[in-house]
Amino acid sequence: MNMQGLADLLRDTLRDPRATARGLMQMGVPIEARWLALVLMAVGSALLTHLGMGMMLASEEMGSTIALPSPLATAVTQFGVLAATSAIAALVGRWAGGTGRFADAVLLMAWLQFVLLAVQVVQMVLLLAVPPLGAMVGYLALGLFFWLLTAFVAELHGFRSLGMTFAGVVVTVLGVAMLLAALLYPVLEV
Repeated sequence: MNMQGLADLLRDTLRDPRATARGLMQMGVPIEARWLALVLMAVGSALLTHLGMGMMLASEEMGSTIALPSPLATAVTQFGVLAATSAIAALVGRWAGGTGRFADAVLLMAWLQFVLLAVQVVQMVLLLAVPPLGAMVGYLALGLFFWLLTAFVAELHGFRSLGMTFAGVVVTVLGVAMLLAALLYPVLEV
């Protein structure tokens, strides 16, 4: 795949995410390549996050007083989040009667992260050029994330209703957040 192919796939993802997800799953990408894509997206996300934080801190006076985790720690954490999201998407969808495979969930989460990284690059450029537009892109990116995640999960599992799939995504996100809060509360309690 070349740059034009990636640009076309990005455009197709925005126009018809379900068809794009279907096409990605039918490509026969080997499992090793799917995991490699997930690793690369985690590294790319960590690099862009640290670049963005560095730009923000450089523009503020307090930049030297904030300690950031290392890019490696950020990449490992991001990989864990992407892998867990893939597993949760596969398991919860199957529990709800879907037919999706974990390997396909890995591929779709890697592609979803690529799309979000492309949006993050646009946002960083806009934050430098026109800060209010950059902030607006951040809000749009959140909406895009939920829209694409819903469409990808629906296609992964063969669900017809995007509304019900979205409700399932929201309930799952809230459930995972509550579980993490319950598990981390004793550790973070001051």
